[in-house]
Amino acid sequence: MDKVKVTNTNNGRTVEAEVLQRSDKRLRVVLVGTSITLTMTREDTRRAYVGNSNGLEFTSMG
Repeated sequence: MDKVKVTNTNNGRTVEAEVLQRSDKRLRVVLVGTSITLTMTREDTRRAYVGNSNGLEFTSMG
């Protein structure tokens, strides 16, 4: 399974995540060592994917 880096923009922490599903506009991941899944989207393929969970914002270049 592919892995990507996911960054919490609120505190700057970066963790690894395993890719569950990927397309040009959507990325679905599960954070390594947890059961937390994130669905992130982007409008422009030159920008990062962005997603929110529990009031926190996460980004990934996928």
